[in-house]
Amino acid sequence: MQRGIRAKLVRGCVALSAVSLIVAVLMAVDPEPAAVMLGITLGSSLSRSQLGHHGRERLQALGLLPLLGMATIGLGMLLQLQFVLGAAVYVLVLVGTVLLRQTGDLGRRFSSLAATSFLAVLFLPGGAGRDHGPVLAVVEPLSIAVFAWLVVTAVQLLAQRLTVLPSPARRPTVETASPTSPPSNSLRPSSTTRSALQLGVGLTLAFVIAAAGFGDHWAWVVLSAVIVAYLPRGRADAVSKGLHRLLGAAAGSVFALLPLATGPGDSTILVIAALSAIGIGLLLREVSYAAWAFGVTVALTLLDRLTGQPSPLIGMRLIEIAIGVTVGLLPVCLLLPVRTTDVVRSRLRPVLAAVAERLAAADPSAQAAAQRRIEADLRELDQAGASLQEAARALAIVRRPPPEGAQWVRNAHTIATAAIDSTPSAGDELSQAVRDARRALRDPAALGSALSVASRLAQR
Repeated sequence: MQRGIRAKLVRGCVALSAVSLIVAVLMAVDPEPAAVMLGITLGSSLSRSQLGHHGRERLQALGLLPLLGMATIGLGMLLQLQFVLGAAVYVLVLVGTVLLRQTGDLGRRFSSLAATSFLAVLFLPGGAGRDHGPVLAVVEPLSIAVFAWLVVTAVQLLAQRLTVLPSPARRPTVETASPTSPPSNSLRPSSTTRSALQLGVGLTLAFVIAAAGFGDHWAWVVLSAVIVAYLPRGRADAVSKGLHRLLGAAAGSVFALLPLATGPGDSTILVIAALSAIGIGLLLREVSYAAWAFGVTVALTLLDRLTGQPSPLIGMRLIEIAIGVTVGLLPVCLLLPVRTTDVVRSRLRPVLAAVAERLAAADPSAQAAAQRRIEADLRELDQAGASLQEAARALAIVRRPPPEGAQWVRNAHTIATAAIDSTPSAGDELSQAVRDARRALRDPAALGSALSVASRLAQR
């Protein structure tokens, strides 16, 4: 097994452990499906967004969770009472959270946390605690959010103490401009502004098509559009997530027929099947997004039966998902698209900076700190370039060269490995090559050759 896949499975096991604890407590306290599913989604999201964060960053997330909770409660009620107004507010809120990414670390953290919360509005329209009165309709979701944060934080800190997860890397206190930021005299909007515009167009189309064509089952169209337009990093990542979403949902919809065939009265089998599917999705989420789409689709399909909601035919659900994916992808691919290679370039910047620090570090503590930064930044780079790596594997079948961004990621790993090992024979030359690569970040053509030179030096 490759080291990268092993690390992904380890992170999946840690996330699964945290979510299992959350589910166990919620099943004992309030076993209603909405509460349990909210705990699962928040636990899964926090397991990813809080990974590698320090105490201050974790406390900031805790402070943001109540704000997100109140916003999602209000959005859910508005969508139920005034659908058209609720849809308009939903689009504006999500576009606003995307624009917040360009305000700094806190804005990016808020946008990341908001993703799952606003997705939960779509597949949990009733909300946790809604059946217990207006007070618990507000208190219970907020309590579940805080509880999920506590469990995820405790499990991750324990995993770091046991060296199952690496310790978080300290970040520089001063943020510099991204290498992909447009020049001040450029009329082309920033990548964040373009992403917000794409999301607004895609979501608006999704709401209109879903309401006009699918009535009460509108949520699956909008949910799929949000996944491919809000979450991805660039055009290729959006296409990859769309395909994974479609394939995983198709497999999950078909698989859900097996427990459903046992009869509507056997709720125990349905609960076990739903939780097992979610567990598989959590474990394999970082290996393949299709696994997460599979688990969530199985769980939500069974949730419809458990709550007595009318469920559409499997074929109709797949049509809804396919339309949502298509509607979400069209503006991402055609309306001022954000190239995934540009996203990869922005993720290369901190990697190369950490490599330079590691090569220049003299004392062991500085070397260890730089190494932790390299490992954390490489994980971000791998996530940004995952879709390009998939494309490279597909092109290899027909003996075509990989996308340039995929080669950049491979070269970055080679350079980072050599920096961590501190090969003395190539130390000075490698340091100079890394400095050249950092200067070439603004020019994709020069960057490829600079990284190739550094990679060859690293392999000496």
